[in-house]
Amino acid sequence: MTRPLILVVNPHSANRATGRNWPKLHKTLRRILPPFDVVVTQRAGDATAFAAAAAFRYETVVAVGGDGTVNEVANGIRQSGSETALGILPRGTGSDLVRTLGIPHKLPDAARLLTRGNRRRIDLGKATFRAPDGREHSRWFVNAAEVGFGAIVSGAVNRPSRFLPGPAAFMWAVLTTMVRHRPIITSVTTEGSSRRSLLLSNAWIANGRYSGGGIKSAPCALIDDGLLDIVLVEHASIPVRVAGLPKLRGGEFVKMRQVEYRQAAQAAFTSDQRQLVEVDGDVVGTTPATFEIEPQRLTVIAE
Repeated sequence: MTRPLILVVNPHSANRATGRNWPKLHKTLRRILPPFDVVVTQRAGDATAFAAAAAFRYETVVAVGGDGTVNEVANGIRQSGSETALGILPRGTGSDLVRTLGIPHKLPDAARLLTRGNRRRIDLGKATFRAPDGREHSRWFVNAAEVGFGAIVSGAVNRPSRFLPGPAAFMWAVLTTMVRHRPIITSVTTEGSSRRSLLLSNAWIANGRYSGGGIKSAPCALIDDGLLDIVLVEHASIPVRVAGLPKLRGGEFVKMRQVEYRQAAQAAFTSDQRQLVEVDGDVVGTTPATFEIEPQRLTVIAE
């Protein structure tokens, strides 16, 4: 017999505030949620292993953390082949996926939504890339992947030494990376479109609409339409890039002449020099990389 809930808690999320405040958070959740079990991660990969092991024993596996924790739990569920649902209690620097799913950022409100148990089928992305060990690896993503500038920013935000919280951490990383970043000529091929080579600043390969702590990076994205939204940003001068920063939050930047917006089920990126690749906020490897969509592959508890 399956049990209702297990919480996979990342104590390092929210700049380690989740671990520091867990006794208080746990008490709050006990008041709101039905009886649940808890496992606490210690290192990268734990959430995937815990979720895979729990998938056939629980109706819902709940990620308590940011988008990286959600990614790991989703990968564990997907690896298990079960129909177990993914629940989310957001405790992250960005927590961008919940914006698309209509899940509140405040923990008590998200817990109340979880108790309502509204299930929804969504798409999963799959990224295949060159891992640090030199071999080809694959990983599923729920929200978005990036190639180039954004992957460098994600690496900076995830450093334990960072001192700013939430969106401020992303903006600081953007500004400091902007000065140092050197774009690379990259060839991009998407299903149904011709190959294009460009001096690539950044590319979003999106399932959800938001990234980077609230940037509307793929304003047309639907998380259940069987398509990836590929947003290509060509390199521009620093004054042009700075002028575009205020347009990121609302998604108006996609109207700039340096931006090309595509929708496709598959995309491939190659470059002579390797470009960093990140999925759901975690840097995983480099180009060459391919991305594809798996329609209606994951059940989530959402609005």
